[in-house]
Amino acid sequence: MSSSKGKARERQLARAKYERQLARRAATARRRRQWAAGLVVLLLIAAAVGVAWLLGAFDPEESGQETDTEVSVPVDDENAPADDEPAAEEDPAGEAEEDPAGNEEQSDDGSDTDETDSDGA
Repeated sequence: MSSSKGKARERQLARAKYERQLARRAATARRRRQWAAGLVVLLLIAAAVGVAWLLGAFDPEESGQETDTEVSVPVDDENAPADDEPAAEEDPAGEAEEDPAGNEEQSDDGSDTDETDSDGA
């Protein structure tokens, strides 16, 4: 028959085996929870991108912000300045200046401006 020393050893080995099994099961459960949490985060991100796409966030032609862009249109006008001549610019006061060719320009309010220089030239 078994001695009390042998039974104590069996109990000790059985307890160690049980603790290893518990540790293995806990690690497996922890990995499963981490995968599930990662999957939930991935699905939430995918859902957010999908909703944004459905609402038109990625449509380039219907953007929420209008940009101030100028479109240059070719002009077939003999009075248009040549490419090497600078175009007339407005001064900071908002009044139009005469261009070098002597043509009159219209100010922002639509009236013709006919200003003369103060030095008489």
